[in-house]
Amino acid sequence: MRAEPATQVGGCMNRLGWECVLLYVGLPLLLAVIRLMIGGFPVLPVLWVAACPAAMYLVKREGWGRREFFGWRINRVQALWLGVRLLAAAAVLAGGILLMDPGLFLEMPRRSPRLWALVMVFYPLLSVFPQGVLYRALFYARYAPLFASERTRHMVGTVAFSLAHLVFLNPWALLLTLAGGAMFNRTFRTTGCLQASNLEHAVCGQLVFTCGWGRYLYHGITQLVEYAG
Repeated sequence: MRAEPATQVGGCMNRLGWECVLLYVGLPLLLAVIRLMIGGFPVLPVLWVAACPAAMYLVKREGWGRREFFGWRINRVQALWLGVRLLAAAAVLAGGILLMDPGLFLEMPRRSPRLWALVMVFYPLLSVFPQGVLYRALFYARYAPLFASERTRHMVGTVAFSLAHLVFLNPWALLLTLAGGAMFNRTFRTTGCLQASNLEHAVCGQLVFTCGWGRYLYHGITQLVEYAG
């Protein structure tokens, strides 16, 4: 097999680098600026517009199919540790909101149980899946090779996921999703299963909205179901 010239490889890596920065840093900054200028706007359509070509790339260039997108491939030990992490997340989220502002605890299910139930159903379907495609599947398939070590890839992927929530314009959104991103990326890399990381992401998001942190991550799905209701 003929080796590609070093300049060609370097040029490709440079293009990928700029593409990575534009997608994972430039786009969140742009959305944050737009929100500062015009106020709230629907975030979910932007997420899906970005996730659809990402999914097409994974299918055409990486050979992804139904098994990679929807398959469940974790062993019993991995499933056990996933459950332990979710229990720990529930304790931290509930304890944190009780310490910071007890009045917010269980705010959504107490204030609007119907809205809460709709968010519990539609958040995994409409929000978690496209985020999994963009911030785990696409990132590790296309952009992770830009970084030399697995540790660096994990750190960059975690920060990229946190920056995606810059549009909420508060530090709690960034801190919560930084911790969450570290968990979800680790699950994806150790299990090789997108659906396992999506399940972890979905349950943590449901816990966020249930415990009372939802006002700091007033997600597009919440706006959508409120409008629909």
